Amino acid sequence: MKSGIKTTVVVIICAALCLGYYYYLSHRDTGEGKMTEVEMLISKDLEKSYPKTAREVVKFYNRILKCYYSQEYSQEQLVQLTEQARKLMDAELQEINPPEVYLESVKAEISSYEEDEKAISDISVESSKEVEYKTRNGRECAYVDVTYFLKNYSGKDKSGRASQTYILRKDDDGRWKILGFYQE
Repeated sequence: MKSGIKTTVVVIICAALCLGYYYYLSHRDTGEGKMTEVEMLISKDLEKSYPKTAREVVKFYNRILKCYYSQEYSQEQLVQLTEQARKLMDAELQEINPPEVYLESVKAEISSYEEDEKAISDISVESSKEVEYKTRNGRECAYVDVTYFLKNYSGKDKSGRASQTYILRKDDDGRWKILGFYQE
């Protein structure tokens, strides 16, 4: 009788250990499959999954901007990031910013930030209720305000903030595209 109880207890303990080990293996964090912010932005298929609102377009564009200044990436990834950013631009803005010109402009801006030891620490896009919509020349336009919080690592200047208004226009497919911006 005692050997039957011992056998049952041993079987239950072995089963619990096996289940515990299975749970550990299936739920452990191996680090595989985790993508960096840069990889997530590059992998987003904007043809199939384009942001639906003007605000979402600006938020996605600003995620790219933040990566320019605060993430590590390869030269190839920088090219891919700038390609993604250009997909969010209106045809008129793309025309005056061909891929090579835009890439060189981004590189120069990144260098300037590095020389000044600045970084974008946070970005605040106004709420969807505050987005201003107007019709210009028969086309729908949206104005989205963004505040950039800048951090200066050199100690020369204090950290600060900058504001910018993005002007977006709906294209023929009904997608909001960045037409331009101005600083306030």
